[in-house]
Amino acid sequence: MSGGDDYYSAQELRYEDHIYSPTVHTVQVFKKGFELSPPIIGLGTTDQLVLRFDDFSPDPQNLSFTVVHCNADWQPSDLAPGQYLQGVPMDFIPSARQSFNTLQPFLEYEVEFPNEFMRPTVAGNYLFKVYRGTDQDDLVLTRRFMVFEDRIQIDARVVPTRDVERRDLDQQVDLTVRYPGIPVPDPFSDLHVVVLQNNRWDDVRTGFRPKFIRDAELVYDHPKEGLFAGSNEWRGVDLKNLRYSTLHVSHYLTSPEGLEEPVLLPAEKREFKVYLDQRDINGKYLVKNDQVPDDPLSADYVYVDFTLPRTYEQPGGDVYVYGAISDFQCKKEFRCTWDAQKKAYTARVLIKQGYFDHLYAFLPNGATSPDLCLLEGSHFQTENDYTVLVYVRDYQLRCDRLMGLRFVNSRNG
Repeated sequence: MSGGDDYYSAQELRYEDHIYSPTVHTVQVFKKGFELSPPIIGLGTTDQLVLRFDDFSPDPQNLSFTVVHCNADWQPSDLAPGQYLQGVPMDFIPSARQSFNTLQPFLEYEVEFPNEFMRPTVAGNYLFKVYRGTDQDDLVLTRRFMVFEDRIQIDARVVPTRDVERRDLDQQVDLTVRYPGIPVPDPFSDLHVVVLQNNRWDDVRTGFRPKFIRDAELVYDHPKEGLFAGSNEWRGVDLKNLRYSTLHVSHYLTSPEGLEEPVLLPAEKREFKVYLDQRDINGKYLVKNDQVPDDPLSADYVYVDFTLPRTYEQPGGDVYVYGAISDFQCKKEFRCTWDAQKKAYTARVLIKQGYFDHLYAFLPNGATSPDLCLLEGSHFQTENDYTVLVYVRDYQLRCDRLMGLRFVNSRNG
């Protein structure tokens, strides 16, 4: 998404991660107990997801939520709520909690799913839909998550590409899928493979077609859809403790709004540098205040100053600060501006305290997906996480069920 000026104005339901209210910040969905996990749980397990977000509105609101079952392409399925949910079709979000010891006051909302009132009964893609009161058209936010059945075997690995000219830049996901005992009349149309790099839906890969079919086994053999740019290791920033300068922080200011304002060291130019192995969390974002651990209510909001030196302004598009802090989207509030005097791109962004990864993404004019390599470089050695999802068309229910899941790391398998 290109982050136009109408980001918050449209109330039309989007089947994607989206914020409809300008006062809502820091929306996170993760498996309970592990904040860095992707929003995926097993069907019929004890796993729970946590949906958590902040609101700068001074007064608490009565908020409700429901979940919508979607097909593999994230369009709503033909199922009615009673067909994919056990219990009630909607639920109230517990009362907000007030932040404490923060310069920026906020209200935090949190709900767990599944819960005693609502539980999914069909695997697949789902959308959290949060709205005010009982009016489902008065939207606050939407967030993707997935529920899977572990019935399909997926052999996947990351291998060098066969394109010799791209071997130093790219990573190839190779895979074989086995579905014993599962009826798939036409593997080309009834079974859908989806691959994500670092949980990015803006660069989702679909349209996989097997090269070989053996009984209930599909061999894809270096599919072109599974070819990804390796990109570079993410840039990390540690703001868990605002009392001293930490990783990549130059110094602190006090913002005109009265908040802390960490100024980051100018980012290193990396597009032409050799690969440097450095630990990262692949774009993720951990909310934390080291002085009051394990309580996001004490994590304050800060204005972060980013600087990316460049020889010249990059023509034909815009530069964005990009990562889980921006929902892996090119949002307008994360857009950088060109400073001709400094010969650098700069951005000043409001971010909740914690540890976060980011990259500088270039979004060409008219494009929907950013280029993460133009400003950062690309290397086949880069450590990346891949998620392989396999959906099977259920003609009885008339929906796509997520029946296979595999996590693969480019370095550790």
